[in-house]
Amino acid sequence: MAYTTTTRLGIKKAVVGTAQPFETAVFNENYDKIDAEFVAADTRLDNIEALNTTQNTRLTNIETLNTTQDTRLTNIEALNVTQTSRLDGIDTLNTTQNTRLTNIETLNTTQDGRLTAVEGVNTTQNTRLTTLEGINAGTRLTAVESKNTEQDNRLSSIETVNNNQASTLTSHNTRITTVEGWNAGSRLTTLEGQNLNSRLTTIEGQSLNTRLTTVENTNITQNNRLTAVETLIDGGTP
Repeated sequence: MAYTTTTRLGIKKAVVGTAQPFETAVFNENYDKIDAEFVAADTRLDNIEALNTTQNTRLTNIETLNTTQDTRLTNIEALNVTQTSRLDGIDTLNTTQNTRLTNIETLNTTQDGRLTAVEGVNTTQNTRLTTLEGINAGTRLTAVESKNTEQDNRLSSIETVNNNQASTLTSHNTRITTVEGWNAGSRLTTLEGQNLNSRLTTIEGQSLNTRLTTVENTNITQNNRLTAVETLIDGGTP
């Protein structure tokens, strides 16, 4: 005769083949263990049911949140499509602006070459003007006029002293004609007619430096706006 016990509740049961007789105390003890287990299980089931109610409420909230999130995600997807279209527009605009900036840079290079050429011409003209000023034609013409006056006075004296020296006077007259033939007055008038000072004033009035400064300021403004656009698109990565 012998008993063995179950693993979970420790309930005694007769070992098969040992002819263990029925014992009321053992039987009752086993039922008490089973009843106690049911009581414990009932409490746990109450807790599980309460937890199920709580979890069901939480799941309902999650489902509601999922619906809201799905709507928001749908809106985000629609916004992404719109933003993609706008970004495509910005990309196209960037390409256009880059082309225009390249054209401006090319034009600037051309203008720089032309300005360098103008500066070279200005240097040459300044040298030529300096040379003309160095000729001091006014002073020299005044000296010639004084000399002519002196010669006229001397020729008058010669004419008064001896009218017979006509041939000699004719010779002097030829020499004077030669001096008059130099045409210094006309040549000076031609130089003055070239209006070099007015032409230089016109070049200075074109205000090329101011216009280039304006272009540079515009380039700086465009660069700042492009940097702002790049920052909005990808955090500023070129």
